[in-house]
Amino acid sequence: MAINEALDKEDEYFLKLNAKKVSELRGNLDQKRREDEKQMRKQAHWMKCPKCGGELQEVNYQSVLIDTCVDCRGVWLDHGELDLLARGNAKLTRQLIAKIFG
Repeated sequence: MAINEALDKEDEYFLKLNAKKVSELRGNLDQKRREDEKQMRKQAHWMKCPKCGGELQEVNYQSVLIDTCVDCRGVWLDHGELDLLARGNAKLTRQLIAKIFG
């Protein structure tokens, strides 16, 4: 009976060890899938116009690279670019920003 108990404890130990390894592998696989999915989403939308899906190109305006759509001619600003333009020297840009945002 002592041999059976020892075998049962050994089996239990290896079952727990295997379950832990499977859990770790599953976590790693899930993390890799999330990273791959994020990368695919980025590639699908990178430098694409949010309005029409056309290609965006960067244009230097007052030393700020703004994104413009080659299809619909939309203008898109990244975080902080509006502030940079508002601080710029062009009177027309400051007036336009003031008119739009008060």
